[in-house]
Amino acid sequence: SGWTQVAKLTANDGAQGDYFGHSVSIDGDTTVIGAKSDDDNVRGSNSGSAYVFTRDTAGDLASGWTQVAKLTADDGAASDGFGISVSIDGDTVVVGAHADDDKGSQSGSAYVFTRDAASDLASGWTHVAKLTADDGAAYDEFGFSVSIDGDTVVIGANKDRDKGINSGSAYVFTRATA
Repeated sequence: SGWTQVAKLTANDGAQGDYFGHSVSIDGDTTVIGAKSDDDNVRGSNSGSAYVFTRDTAGDLASGWTQVAKLTADDGAASDGFGISVSIDGDTVVVGAHADDDKGSQSGSAYVFTRDAASDLASGWTHVAKLTADDGAAYDEFGFSVSIDGDTVVIGANKDRDKGINSGSAYVFTRATA
């Protein structure tokens, strides 16, 4: 009935002020960890990132963990906050970027990544979609929270103003299946 710490995870390239661990999610032998203020060399100051770790031995709860990927937004920019929220289900990861500016300052977005080889813990990850709100507007902070289950993603926009200032909303997306 007790819990035992078996690992402490840190980013291979971690630095002061990254906020690694601001968001976390786990599914099976894979965990994703957000670092919303990571200053990725390509994307800029506080652009953010998310790290994927897998168990060294699948199914072994006492196993160690290894960083297998660092996810960033293809179109990321300074102060986007990519990694403010993360969620994983199976071979799909969703990462929120609440301060992305596609639909106005801090309108927000969410990025979807899939594992290159299904169920292969050593596989890489590929960006497959960028989600934004159809009615997105400045300061909505779409992507402040994210969750995925199967082919459904829910994205929170905590400052959306449909019902008054900062009343908030949540958007539901489904993945087209072949």
